[in-house]
Amino acid sequence: MRVRVVDSGTYSEPVQQALERVLVDRVAAGEVEPTLRFWYRETPAVPLGRFQAYDDEVEADYADERGIDVVRRITGGGAMYVEPGSVITYSLYLPRSAVSDDVEASYAELDQFAIDALRDLGLDASHEPLNDIAHPDGKIGGAAQLRTDDAVLHHTTMSYRLDTAEMLRVLRIGEEKVSDKAIQSAEKRVARISDHVDASRREVVDAMIEAVGDRYETFEGELSAAVLADARELAAERFATDEWNRKL
Repeated sequence: MRVRVVDSGTYSEPVQQALERVLVDRVAAGEVEPTLRFWYRETPAVPLGRFQAYDDEVEADYADERGIDVVRRITGGGAMYVEPGSVITYSLYLPRSAVSDDVEASYAELDQFAIDALRDLGLDASHEPLNDIAHPDGKIGGAAQLRTDDAVLHHTTMSYRLDTAEMLRVLRIGEEKVSDKAIQSAEKRVARISDHVDASRREVVDAMIEAVGDRYETFEGELSAAVLADARELAAERFATDEWNRKL
């Protein structure tokens, strides 16, 4: 299978999430090639799980004061706090026929290139069922999927150098307060790539692009003007609205 690698373009969180819908639908329709896309964000954000209740997961007043976009995804799973340059998010948009029907197996298979890249850089990374990339010191990242009749969206976010204290301020993680003890507890659950390897974020992404080339025939590409126009329109209509983001 030939896979287009898109490693460019900085967008708002609503546009990023709209791109997920547009691209998986276009792959399903055979209008674009199977694609691996790396994300570049404009601002800190909280991608909220499709079925999560906004007020249960986010310190709304704090997010509003700081201008942190909270945007509901089209995939399930939990809320995450993300920062430009401090996380690595990638999405795979693939034909359904190219992905295992065994959901648990597919998480391991589709994240394996990222695990291979991290291992090549000297990080002790492994798959932890169902959908985590793990290190002995904690969770590096988590994945989520959307499956349609003809395509699969698989996206993963990994912590490169995430501000754990800020994560605790933004997300409602139990009843913990932002204390030294709470931060230390969170740090034990979240492993940051930069704490374990001497590689820049750019070098990690480059290693991932090289590793995915060992699994697929890859070529560099960009998102078309038509795809971006559709995503921006969908972002304005849905992903930037309270009707979508705060509906639960």
